[in-house]
Amino acid sequence: MKSFFITCLAATSALAAPLAAPQFGGFPSFGSGLGSSTKNDVINGVCKPVTYIFARGTTEIGNMGSTVGPALEKALESAFGQNNVATQGVTYPADVAGAISGALSPGTAQGARTMASLTQQVLGKCPDTKVILAGYSQGAEQVHGALINLQNGQVALLQVTLTFGDPLQRSPFRNIDSGRTKVYCNILDAVCNGAFVISAAHLSYSIQDATPAAQFAKGVIGNI
Repeated sequence: MKSFFITCLAATSALAAPLAAPQFGGFPSFGSGLGSSTKNDVINGVCKPVTYIFARGTTEIGNMGSTVGPALEKALESAFGQNNVATQGVTYPADVAGAISGALSPGTAQGARTMASLTQQVLGKCPDTKVILAGYSQGAEQVHGALINLQNGQVALLQVTLTFGDPLQRSPFRNIDSGRTKVYCNILDAVCNGAFVISAAHLSYSIQDATPAAQFAKGVIGNI
């Protein structure tokens, strides 16, 4: 993790200014056709059989981003039925500084606290819903942190956690059975190996892994 911090620190000045948000978060052309970059079903009090809460990657737009978040939403709707999935994005800065602090202390990350709060909110209002927590890149750190912030009884009610391009892939998820978790990390993705280097491998998950991830969730949750 120390090497990740050093690499991130070096990358902050080199990458933060010149890169536009779509370049850092994912392929620009993916934004159209995948879905809205902002979803607030939990905040709006929507109860459905499945609730999908997602944390976007660094500098991605809205609260869902335009790559993995909407792609996984569509895949989950295909797996469970379009009218059976409520979707909520996690609103948090998702900036370069947060990627560093979230890797070092995921439990204190702003997005992690927000994701935990959203989970508590939906479990209180919709006790029968099946909750899926997911995150991409820096968003994956928020998933790790949310599990730290939730009480054991609340974590027990979670169904699935999914992370993509996970900087903390070597750190086990806290307080949840490993059979309900899945990490998608391309072998060539440097972010998964402790380096803050955004490559084609890091940008591949919305194409390659959204459908397998949804099928994994369906296998854990079963038919609705």
